[in-house]
Amino acid sequence: MIWLFLKQYYKSILIGLLILWLSLTGSSTMVPGRILNIPYIDKLGHLSMYALFSAVLLLDSCHWKTNRGFSYAVLLIPLGFGALMEILQMTLTQARKAEIADLAANIGGVTAGIIAAHIAIKLLDKIKS
Repeated sequence: MIWLFLKQYYKSILIGLLILWLSLTGSSTMVPGRILNIPYIDKLGHLSMYALFSAVLLLDSCHWKTNRGFSYAVLLIPLGFGALMEILQMTLTQARKAEIADLAANIGGVTAGIIAAHIAIKLLDKIKS
């Protein structure tokens, strides 16, 4: 049973682990923000990572098939995960800090992920037919 779960959701799990690592490592290891020097670029990172996470999670929940519906309950995972990462940044790390704007970007990313998953299913459906 655990093997079937891992087989179905391994992409989502890998993305979650990547987000965990990025959220809890020191910001000195993350060079792009310093090179680009664009204000709030990290919010774009939050939005894109959580969009990817939720889109892949939704697609994993329907086995990447166009004739199956999404399991929207799985979206509680990236929402709760995003909130947990902000709490862990506040309590466990000195190099990172929790921000409400980061949480808002995470929520926006989940919303964008829903849209991306719907577009992906439409594209997959067109490719199959």
